[in-house]
Parts: sequence; structure tokens; C-alpha cells
Amino acid sequence: MARILVLTSRLPFPPREGHQLRAWHLLRAMASRHDVTLLSFQRNDDLPAEAAPLYEAMHRVETFRIPSERSPFALAGALLRGTFTRTPFLVAKYDSRALRARLSQLASDADLVHVDMLPLMAHADCVPAGVPVVLNAHNVEHHLLDTRSKIDPRPWARAFLAGQVPRLRHFEQRACRRADAVLACSEVDALALRELAPGRPVHVVANGVDLESNRPAAHGVASGGLVFVGQMGWFPNRDGVEWFLREVFPRILAQRPDARFVLVGKADGFSVPEAVAANVTLTGFVDDLRPHVHAASVYVVPLRAGSGTRLKVLEAMALGKAIVTTQVGSEGISLRHGDSAVFADDAESFAQATLALLASPDRAARMGEAARRLAEREYGWDAIGARLLRAYEPLLTSSGEIAPLVRERLAPVDA
Repeated sequence: MARILVLTSRLPFPPREGHQLRAWHLLRAMASRHDVTLLSFQRNDDLPAEAAPLYEAMHRVETFRIPSERSPFALAGALLRGTFTRTPFLVAKYDSRALRARLSQLASDADLVHVDMLPLMAHADCVPAGVPVVLNAHNVEHHLLDTRSKIDPRPWARAFLAGQVPRLRHFEQRACRRADAVLACSEVDALALRELAPGRPVHVVANGVDLESNRPAAHGVASGGLVFVGQMGWFPNRDGVEWFLREVFPRILAQRPDARFVLVGKADGFSVPEAVAANVTLTGFVDDLRPHVHAASVYVVPLRAGSGTRLKVLEAMALGKAIVTTQVGSEGISLRHGDSAVFADDAESFAQATLALLASPDRAARMGEAARRLAEREYGWDAIGARLLRAYEPLLTSSGEIAPLVRERLAPVDA
């Protein structure tokens, strides 16, 4: 049994966002075999009072507030650092002396340090040589930022983000080279990360889904409803839904005036276009998304940005829903066009694909069944956890086998 030290950017439980869900299930897999100590940042909207399962599963849990969320002066400092130095803002916002001090104390006794999400690799210089570091890359972050810098509707935001892209790429490259191994969510991401750090091991440990909790409804396919699950604070979700409501949904309503679109997830400040507002429902955050998904005929994934694999798509598959998605939305998931999903990248084809499934409940049902079978074969969390543990095995060896990596690992990531 090894001693694993994990860093996360927010409390993984209760998992209300995709990256929390991935972090939580990977932590459970680690804890099934090893002693796990978690050092986690705590966001203002995290719910530590509801995190009992996390504390029960871990050997130890310690939390740290994010300075830039607690103090306007810390936020201003992070913005200045992210603008006028090589450090990207995404990294500067997680600067924490308290976490660095505790990491320095604990890392020397760890057999492996697992860093969940790229920005926290800025603290990897606190890990002594000889202790392997694994980076869990939820996305290829500079690719995601580059896409956002081109499609964000606000000119000032596009300018700021464009300036952040080269900083983030430099940091991401240094982070991958600093790590002893990198975990990617998809083969597409793995290829991009290998280009950043040739020779560094990059393992595909895909996102998964809870197959027991997410099962198809006992009744048949509903009629007329469309659903999307995702919180609007995440740019790819917001951009995709805005595009769908502006460009796609009016085309659907022109032929199906009774069609309804349900957006499930936190949507504070989200504005629905007046032309379609009568046919749109915003549920806000819900404790259980499954009834809303079961009630819909088609699960739409109109994403135009992002990387990794979409947990929302995996949940839809497990729930046995017919899915219409862009190529970006399905990236990293082995869906087959026309069998387990329909792919459409422009507004007209997306609308027509959705209308065709609404018009053919039997086809939608068959597609949902194929998606569920695929989820069962490849995306259960037990299988994903086993891949994670296999990726750890070469690193949990004697210090002599790790020695060739020591020289490069001594340099700080943001050097």
C-alpha cells in the first residue's frame, strides 16, 4: 500500500461539476488500494458540510481557501501577475503560501504526488526529487483558451485571452515536462500533450460514468423535448447553448412549434433570446438531473469549444438517450455517427438531425440503446479506475528507477 498525496483545485465532493466528478471517482480508485491524503483548495461555493463521504474515503483531508476569491487585493495581484509576467492568470489565482508550506511538509513522506488540474503544477517545486509527480490533465488548457479567445463575444475579453494563450502554453509545456507521467482524458488530448513533452509518459485515463446510478428510464422515449445539462459559468457550455438558442433552435421551432428545450444546471445571469424564450425552461441547479433527462426525447450537445471528454455525454449515454452532438462535443468518446449518436457541426444540419430524431421515436430509442451498450463496455468508473492504478504502477517503484528523471524535475514549472 502506497502513500499518495493529492492536490485538487476545489473540494471534489459533492460533485456538482464535471471536473469534480472525475476527481472524486479517481480518488475513490486510489483509496481502494492506497492511503490517500488530500490537500484541496476550497471555493466559496463548495459545501464542506456535505463532504462526509470524501473525509471517510481519504486517510486525511486538509482544505485551503483560494486567496483570489477571498480578497480583492489578492485578485488584483493575480491579474497583474497574469498580465505583466510569464505566469498565466489561471495559475496566479491559485498562489497560496499556506498550501505550499503544507505540501513541502508532507511531500517527502509520499510515494507519489497526484496533481489534479494544470494550475496546481505551479506548486510541484515543493515536491522533493525522487517523489514522482503525476499531472491529471482534464483538458489541453491552452487549446481551450485559444478557442475561447477567438469566439468570446466581448472584444476586451478576446484581447485579454489572446495574450494569455502563449503564457498558458509555455506553462503547460513546462508542467508536462516536470511531471513523471501525465493522464489525458482522450487520445486526441494525449497526442497534443505528447507534442508538448516528447518522451514523457502520457496515459489515456478517460472520463467515466456511474452505470448503476444512471440507468435508462423504464418507460419509453418521451416526445418533443430537448435537454442539455451543464452550468453556464463554464465558457464552452455557455457559448454552445447561446449558439444553439440563437442559430439552431429557431430552425427547429419553424417545423416543430411545440418543441421545448430544457437547460439543466446553474444559469445565474444567463439570458435567453426573446424569440425562443416561451419554449425554453431553465431549471437552475438540481439535486437530481435524471428526471429532466428521462423526460426529453433528444439530448443535445452543441459545444464549439473544449477538450477532454464530456461527462455530460457519458451520462446521457448511460441514461440511454438519443444524442445529437458536434464533433467537439463528442471528442474522445467512441460514439459512432448514425448508430450511437448523430454528429452535426453547423446550425442547419444540427437542427435537421434533431428534427429527424423527434420525428422517429423508434430510431431515437435504438440510438439510446446503442449508446447505453457503449457506456457499459468502455466507460464504467470501475474500469477507468483500474486504468489509473495501472498507470501508477511503474512510478511506485524504487527511487533508483526514478533517478533519470530527477535533473529536469528540480526546476520550477514557471521558470
